[in-house]
Order: sequence, then C-alpha cells, then structure tokens
Amino acid sequence: MMARLEEFIKSKKISKSAFANHIGVQRSSIAHFFSGRNKPSLDFYIKIKEKYPEVDLNWIISGIKIKKNNKFSKSSQEIDSIIILFKDGSYEKR
Repeated sequence: MMARLEEFIKSKKISKSAFANHIGVQRSSIAHFFSGRNKPSLDFYIKIKEKYPEVDLNWIISGIKIKKNNKFSKSSQEIDSIIILFKDGSYEKR
C-alpha cells in the first residue's frame, strides 16, 4: 500500500513533506506511515480524496483499479470486498 501511495506522491512531483502539507497532516505522520510505525487512518484517506479527487483510493489501499464503468481490473489477487469512503468519515464495505 505504501509503495502505491509513494508512486502517487511522485506522480504529483512533490515531496512527502509537501504532500503532508497539501492534505493537512503532520509531516511526522507521513514519516511514521512509511516507516511502518503507524497505519494510515480513514481520516487520512479522506483528506487525500478531498485534495486529490482524481485519486483511486481502491488502488492505493488494495492495488485493485476500478474502471469508470465499475468493472474491476483483475490483478493476481481475487477481490474479496470493496470499501466505499464517504465524506462524513463513514464507510461501507461491499
């Protein structure tokens, strides 16, 4: 998951520090995520989606891309469930 997040950050041509500032989290939080000390929270992903609405959070979290027509792009893994994140901080697992 962190490799995909790092790939996304690099695609924006910004540093992890700048990314933290853009989404409104402390730089130390980002460092702790990448070091494996802490895991990102739902709030963290919501902040990413608010700042970068084009990002595919399903891909960042699971590695599975959902195409515009809601068909799944299969990787080497089978899909078990999908998590839908709502702006109010709630989520739904399907």
